[in-house]
Parts: sequence; C-alpha cells; structure tokens
Amino acid sequence: MNFADNLKNVRHQQGMTQADVATELHVSRKTISSWENGRTYPDILTLVKLGDVYQISLDRLMKEDLGMAQHYQHQEKVSRRNDRVVEVTLYANIALLFLAYVLLFLPGHMLDAVVGGLLLINLIILAPAYQDFGTWRIHGWHLALITIMAIVLNTVIVVTITGQPEASMLASNAANGATSAGYAFGYVVGRAIWIGTLTVSGIFAIYGRARQV
Repeated sequence: MNFADNLKNVRHQQGMTQADVATELHVSRKTISSWENGRTYPDILTLVKLGDVYQISLDRLMKEDLGMAQHYQHQEKVSRRNDRVVEVTLYANIALLFLAYVLLFLPGHMLDAVVGGLLLINLIILAPAYQDFGTWRIHGWHLALITIMAIVLNTVIVVTITGQPEASMLASNAANGATSAGYAFGYVVGRAIWIGTLTVSGIFAIYGRARQV
C-alpha cells in the first residue's frame, strides 16, 4: 500500500475528516486531500506531526513507499544545495560590502558600478535561498534599531560622497523641464536602490548565519 492510500486508511480508522486533520496541522483541507491523492507529500516536520495526530509510528505511516523515500532523498539534496548557496553568498556578501564601502571613498573609480551590481545580484540570489529569517525575530528592537541606523548612515555616506555632482547638475539644469525631471527621478531611484542594497547587505552581514552543511 502506498503512502497516500495508507494515510487515507489511517485517517478513517481514527474517525477523522480531512478538515479535522487540517485543523490539527494548521494547513488547508486541500493540502490533506493532495497528500491522500498522491499529488504531493508533507515535509518531514509535518510528517512527524501527522504521526502524533494519528498516534502511530512513522514506520507504519510510511510503510515501504519507494516513491516517498525518493521524494525525501531529493528534498534532502535540494536542501543541501540550498544551504551551500546560502553559505557561499553570505561570504560573498561580506566581501562585496567591504569593497563597496572602500570604493565609495574613491569617487569616479571604474569598479564602483561593477561591485554595486555584483552586490545587488548576490543579494537577489541570497534572499530567496535564505531560510532562517525567523531566527532574526529574537533580536527584536535591536534589529530594528540597527536597520534604522544603517539606513541613516548609508544615506549620509551615499549623498555626501557621491551625491554632490548630481545635486549641482540638477540645480544648473532646473530650467530644462522634462529632461531635468527625468534626471531627478533617476537620481532619486538610483540612490534609493544603492542605499537599500547597502543596508540589506549590512543586515545580512550582521545577522546572517550559514547552516552547517
């Protein structure tokens, strides 16, 4: 008997409806139906909770479903690959952040745009792969305070060091109408993205942790 059929039979033996199980596990009834129809499998933690709800061992719940075993093996490989991506991008984030601040104090350097782009791309890869945002909650107000301070500090640095030429140009081109407005918009958006990138990168550098792979 495969996992889906076994799951359905055990539920019937317990006299529970799909809605009852869904309530116990804090998932939707459609999720339970998907498991019992063999379309998807629960994750490991949910599988343990299922065993608790039905008061049976995982051995009895899983039986010898080869497809399920292969699913969890694949899931483990994906998780390990994801952890490796997080580890590499976290270290790359620290290196690129340090280099970005150094280049900020060397205005006009050809590498500043390249490093900024690499830092942003690295964050785009890191953020979806990172799974431990929940652990950041324990820092509470400390995290909020650091974030606010980082935004203020990065704003001062970026505007002071790289913003003056653009500000002067904006003033001199104020009579150019649409051209000036377009430049102003580009200036604001560009600086906002740069400040946001530095801030998020800094938060990851402080609070980000790689799992042991």
